[in-house]
Amino acid sequence: MEEFLRNFLEDEVNGVTYGELWSFVRSDSICRGTYEGQTHVIMKISSNQFIIYRLSIGVENTKCQPALMTAKNYLLKKINSRAYELQLPEIQNILD
Repeated sequence: MEEFLRNFLEDEVNGVTYGELWSFVRSDSICRGTYEGQTHVIMKISSNQFIIYRLSIGVENTKCQPALMTAKNYLLKKINSRAYELQLPEIQNILD
């Protein structure tokens, strides 16, 4: 699952999407919803729990696919780690 998470971060965290992705994950006012990225979907099932899976458009016979369930703080730390690797200019603080 670590490889799945790494692929998600490489595909979805960049200078254009970082702020919007961060806001969706960090927000306490959004209790349920989905964030559709380039190749992955993040489903917020509660204020602190997320399911991440690959976006599969046009695959009608897919019975199952890999998915990852993660907690908010862990996901925020991973998103920031990727942002630091890319040296993005405005990295948010998890504790704010």
